[in-house]
Amino acid sequence: MAIKLVLCDMDGTLVPFGRDGVSPRTLRAIRALVDAGIYFGPSSGRERGDLVRFFANDESYIGTGIMGGGKLVYVDGELVYRRPLPHDALVHMVDELLGIPGAVFNFYLPTDERGNGPAGFGAAGMRSDELRVMSEHLGEAFPQGLIPEVPEGVTTGAILFDEQQTTGPQVIEQLSATCSELDFLQSAPFAYDVMEKGWSKLKALPVIMEHLDVTLDEIAYFGDSHNDLTMMEAIPNSFCPSGGLDVAKAAARYVIGACEDDGVAEVLESLAAHHGEILL
Repeated sequence: MAIKLVLCDMDGTLVPFGRDGVSPRTLRAIRALVDAGIYFGPSSGRERGDLVRFFANDESYIGTGIMGGGKLVYVDGELVYRRPLPHDALVHMVDELLGIPGAVFNFYLPTDERGNGPAGFGAAGMRSDELRVMSEHLGEAFPQGLIPEVPEGVTTGAILFDEQQTTGPQVIEQLSATCSELDFLQSAPFAYDVMEKGWSKLKALPVIMEHLDVTLDEIAYFGDSHNDLTMMEAIPNSFCPSGGLDVAKAAARYVIGACEDDGVAEVLESLAAHHGEILL
């Protein structure tokens, strides 16, 4: 059955860690895919206002997709689903983080339905002097600085940790013991997405399938990490770059070229050229 929708993880799958945009080849491949009548969309823990910078600041590339780790769904530029994180659970988690050195909650400030809102991220769960040290070690900017209280309506955030002070498993073990309403899924070498208990990208899949009238067999999914596993296990046509985690490669139907070598773009080019047929 021909592919009608491509969903693609971002960090480590479509764009190498540390780069600020997808390659020109990937942009051309996405455009060719769309011109062939196949939908393309990110499946990312990032929100739309942050994702656009990876696509040459052109919103047309990200009009459709599953974002915020499955808590935001867009179709043709319109927000069709939104599920904020449980506020009381976040407040409790931030209180717990204050006792864990080298870890912080990094979250998107609430935006409107177009993904517009305050620039950058908020940070909570550590002192300002600790945040400065962490920013230097990670090379990550926190433009909004510390937010005294986590606002209502936060949809997306992650625990970042400084490996010079702690390890991810140590941080998550401590948080998991006391934050029973939340899950923590590794999304990057130094980051764990904060999710509502039992939530994943997969929860949003029926929403986008209904709006686009596609079946599981008509979807291609690309991912590389723990937060992609539920999608890769549910969608028959799943792909993992060669540099992905072993668990992701084991879950994928196809292992393709490395992210750094435009492995995804190569598959997209083939899908566009062959009217959605998978020829590998």
